[in-house]
Amino acid sequence: MKSKGLSLLLLVFGSLLNIEQCSSEKILVLSFISTKSHKLTYMPLVEELGKRGHDVTVLSPILSPKPMKNVRDIMTIDGVNLMDKFIKEQNFDLFKMKEENKQMNPFLMFGWFEGVCRDTYDLPQVQAILNESFDLILMQPMFNDCALGLVYRLKAPLVLFSPVSIANFLAEKVGVYFPPSFIPNVMLGLPAEMNFFQRFQNFGMEVMIRATLYFLYEPKVEEIYREKLGNDIPSASEILGNASLILSNGHFSLHSPKPLMPDIVDVGGLHSAPAEPLPKDLEDFIKKGKDGFILFSMGSAIKGDMMPEAKRKMILSVFSKLKQQVLWKWESETMPDLPKNVKLSKWLPQQDLLGHKDIKMFITHCGGGSTEESIYHGVPLVGFPMLGDQLLNAELAKKHGFIVDLDWNDATEEQLMDAIQEILNNPKYRNNVQKLSTLFKDRPTHPKDLAVYWVEYVLRHKGATHLRSAGRKLNYWQYHSYDVILAYITIITVLLYVIYAILRSLTRLLCRLVRNKKDPKKQKTN
Repeated sequence: MKSKGLSLLLLVFGSLLNIEQCSSEKILVLSFISTKSHKLTYMPLVEELGKRGHDVTVLSPILSPKPMKNVRDIMTIDGVNLMDKFIKEQNFDLFKMKEENKQMNPFLMFGWFEGVCRDTYDLPQVQAILNESFDLILMQPMFNDCALGLVYRLKAPLVLFSPVSIANFLAEKVGVYFPPSFIPNVMLGLPAEMNFFQRFQNFGMEVMIRATLYFLYEPKVEEIYREKLGNDIPSASEILGNASLILSNGHFSLHSPKPLMPDIVDVGGLHSAPAEPLPKDLEDFIKKGKDGFILFSMGSAIKGDMMPEAKRKMILSVFSKLKQQVLWKWESETMPDLPKNVKLSKWLPQQDLLGHKDIKMFITHCGGGSTEESIYHGVPLVGFPMLGDQLLNAELAKKHGFIVDLDWNDATEEQLMDAIQEILNNPKYRNNVQKLSTLFKDRPTHPKDLAVYWVEYVLRHKGATHLRSAGRKLNYWQYHSYDVILAYITIITVLLYVIYAILRSLTRLLCRLVRNKKDPKKQKTN
C-alpha cells in the first residue's frame, strides 16, 4: 500500500511538472517603432507573462524600465530613444503643429520613419530572431506594420495590442466594421451622439483613412518588408487579418460601447495599478505645502523644453500664484525663473503621484494612458489636448464631467488660473471622476489578468481560429449587406418596370378597344 501511495504521489508530482513545462511557451513582443508611453501600456502584461513562466523576448527600440523575470530585452537601436532621435532629425515640433492647426495623420507620418524601418531589418539582432521559433507574437500595429514581414516569416499566432480603444481601421482587419453613425473616429474628437453634420464629417474621415491605408500606407510598408524578406510575403491587410486576437486598451465605461466580436477584448486600464510610496525627494517637496499639489505633464512625445517661451512664462506665472506645490515634467530640470512652489523633473512616477492622497488635479495633454490613469485614481483634469486621440479623450472627459479643457493656442493666464480654481473649488469634478473610477474598476477580473488569460488562451488553442467570425471574409459592402440591398433594389426596380410596361401595354390596348367600340366605322376598316 505504501509503495502504491508513493507511486501515486510521484505520478501527481510528475504531472504537475509536465503542466508547468507545457505552459512555458516562447513569446516575441515585437516593436520596430514605439514611444515610451505606448510601451508602458503593455509592459505589465509582458511582466506577468514572464512571472507565469513564459519565455518572453522583447524586441523594441526602447529599453524596458526594469529587468523582469524570464524577459529578455533586445534593443533595436542601441542606447538611443527613437522618438528623441526622430524629433531632433525631423525637427518635429508638436507645439508648432498645434499652433498652425495641423492635424497629425499617423499613416502619412510613416514616411518619416521609413529609414528606421529599413535599417531595423538589417540589424544582426533582428536577423538572429529569424533563426528562432516562437509560439506567439505580440505586436502593437500602426507604425509597426513594416514588421509584418517578420511576423509572416516566423509563422506564429499573432496577437495585436492597441494602445488606445480600438479604431475602426484596425477592427475591420479582423472583420468588424464599426458604424460611423455612432462610433466617432479617433482623430476627430466627436461625441458619440453626433448630429448630421458631425456624422457627415465622421463618415468622410473614415473614407479618407481607408483611402490613405490602401493607396499610400500599406503599399509602402509592403515594399519595405518584401525588399528585405522576399516578394512572396502577402499584403499587410492579409497578415493582420490572420491575427488571432486584438487586445484593446479601452473600456465601455469611458468610451462608447462598441460592437465587438470574441476576438477583440477590452483591457483598458491594463497598466493602471495602486500607488506605491514616492521617492523621498518628491514626498519632502509635497510636504512643504499645506494645500496639496498639482501634477503637470505633457507626456513623453511632447517635449516640454520645446514649448514656446511665451507659453512657458504664462504657465509659470500662474503656478507662482498658487498655494499648491506643483510638480512639472520638464526635460532640462532647470529654469532660471522657477518659483519655490514648483519642482521640475525629467521623469516622474505618474501613477504613484496620481494615487497620492494630496493630489488636487492633473494638468495634462489628455493622452490615452494619462487619461485612463487619472480615471483609475479618481483625479480631475485641466486639459490641453493637442493632437490625435487626445482630442477624443478630452471630449470623453468632458462628457463625464471631470475636466476643464483649454485651447492651447488661445489659452491666457486668466483662463488657466480660472480653470485651476474651478477644479479646486468645485467638488463636482472630483465627484464625477470618482464615480467613473468606480465603474472603470468594477469588473470580474483585473484587465491585466484578463489580457494574460486571452494570450494564454491563444497559446493553448494554437491560434484559436474558432474565435474568428465569418465577417473576416467579407468586405465593407458585403459586411453591411449593401451588395444584397443593391440586388434587391435592382430586382424590385426591374419588377416594377416590367409591371409598369405590362400595365402600359394593357392600358394602350384597352384604350384602343374603347376607341374602336365608340367608332364602328374605324372598327370595320380595321
